[in-house]
Amino acid sequence: MLSVMLVMMGNSLFATLVALRADIEGYPNSIIGFMTSAYFIGFAIGTLQAGPIINRAGHIRSFAVFAAIAAATILSFLLIVEPWAWVVFRMIMGASIAGCFVVQESWLNNRATNQTRGVLLSLYIMVGYFASAVGQLSIQLGDPIDVQVFLFCGILLCLAIVPVSLTRATNPEPVERARLNFNKLFTTSPTAAAGCFLGGVLIGSLWAFGPIYSRDLGLGIDQIAIFMSAIVIGGFILQLPIGRLSDAFDRRTVLLAVSITAVLPASLLVFGAPFGTLSLYITIGLFGGLISTIYPISVAYANDYLSKDDIVSSTAGFVFAFGIGAIVGPLATSTSISIFGYGGLFILALLALITLTSIIIWRMRVRHWAATVDKEKFVVMAGSPTQAMASELNPNVEVDENYNIGPDKLTTN
Repeated sequence: MLSVMLVMMGNSLFATLVALRADIEGYPNSIIGFMTSAYFIGFAIGTLQAGPIINRAGHIRSFAVFAAIAAATILSFLLIVEPWAWVVFRMIMGASIAGCFVVQESWLNNRATNQTRGVLLSLYIMVGYFASAVGQLSIQLGDPIDVQVFLFCGILLCLAIVPVSLTRATNPEPVERARLNFNKLFTTSPTAAAGCFLGGVLIGSLWAFGPIYSRDLGLGIDQIAIFMSAIVIGGFILQLPIGRLSDAFDRRTVLLAVSITAVLPASLLVFGAPFGTLSLYITIGLFGGLISTIYPISVAYANDYLSKDDIVSSTAGFVFAFGIGAIVGPLATSTSISIFGYGGLFILALLALITLTSIIIWRMRVRHWAATVDKEKFVVMAGSPTQAMASELNPNVEVDENYNIGPDKLTTN
């Protein structure tokens, strides 16, 4: 968990730092969009390809390799200040961080029993939220134009290697590669597929251009740190209550309410929430918290109609849909900003929310909702979109009955 915290702190901080530095360097919005999209491309590749590396080298050494590459990549941004080099570096960073998450989550999943899995998942998510918020606030340690914050990010990633390397725990058994099931993805629930994709568009765009948006509003470094932290805190506060509502009522109705409600803060943010700095923080926290629930509610809704045999394979498809959205979102946002100015970030968000609302209304007219007794329990997702994408901690994955005897072995039903 300590290694999880250090990785999340460094990754969360660097996402804001690199966007601000790219803006200071005068890189066009299209390049900044490419950088964020490249990160998610790398992350998707890393999520799917980390398994063979872990099976070859083991969890401990693989984690050390992934974290070391991520740290070295962060320092490379200081050596080569060229826009397209930074695009490549962000892709490498995404693949490396994905590798770290796959190690962490497959290891936790392997150690968990069906009785302890929920507790471990909750603890893991709480650590993720806390570390992400602290990471955002750490941007205040220096000016993005200087090297101090870059070095601090690299130090965090290097230190993350230490707890894992010194552990007395044995390596889990080899991990299985996720199997993408596109047929299940679209035929099970078009609503869920759309929610995952558009959730990725919203999250990817916000993390790519949120720091630049707040800078364009005239906020200082300290205020930008609070602005970005408000997004994480909003997600932390709203995930559980909205998730519980989706357990009690038609998930599509809850998802529809979330989409419609998110239109209000998005509309205000188009104009910079012109009621003062405090109202800006509250508005972005509300918006970030609401959109952070779109992906987990969509996945939960799809799981209501899936058999346990299909949940793990189908989850990979929903992860893929989220990743594609997170790739497309920043690229589309860069175009929107070039046309409408800084408010273009939330004009695109409004378009995504209106699209999702329309799809939900259409599907509600052609399909009845799953009865409450037939529902799978809502599972809170992590504070970071990338962390959520890599997660394999599904409460429906069962452990072999001899899990505590001999080598660790995980079987899935």
